[in-house]
Amino acid sequence: MSDDATTEPTAPEPASEPTASETTPDLGDGGKKALDAERKARREAEKAKAALEAKVKEFEDSQKSELEKAAARAEAAEKAAAEASARALRLEVAAETGLPADLHEFLTGSDEESLRAQAEKLKAATAAGRTTPRPDPTQGAKPAAADGQLTKADIASMSPEQINQALEAGRLRDVLAGKA
Repeated sequence: MSDDATTEPTAPEPASEPTASETTPDLGDGGKKALDAERKARREAEKAKAALEAKVKEFEDSQKSELEKAAARAEAAEKAAAEASARALRLEVAAETGLPADLHEFLTGSDEESLRAQAEKLKAATAAGRTTPRPDPTQGAKPAAADGQLTKADIASMSPEQINQALEAGRLRDVLAGKA
């Protein structure tokens, strides 16, 4: 039968096939030669079939590993996309709630609602320690008007004689008009 044991496991193979001369004495020499050639061709065909089946199985196994590799790549891509989406959502919630950009990494929620709650809580906790300094108008250089006009702060530090001189020079026009 077949040289491959997987094709017919229940039927035992004979040690060797009988030749045409042993089984059919009435065929004649030409018939016996043809029968032997046919049996030889069948054995070779079965061997070729077994070899081709092995190649097909090997190819399927190699394709399976390619499919597994593709599945792993797809899984990694999905994971990276999910991480990027989560990071974008954290940054969006941080920006919308006014949370400082350097604190967005402390938002760990899985959905927008929990991220917003965490952002508000974090913002409240950090707002107590952060105060923006306000400028002190009594310090620093005073802005000078382009045409030499004086401000109320300038007049406060002047003597009455200096104020009269500034009035005569026209440098109090904006203060008198209520602009300064």
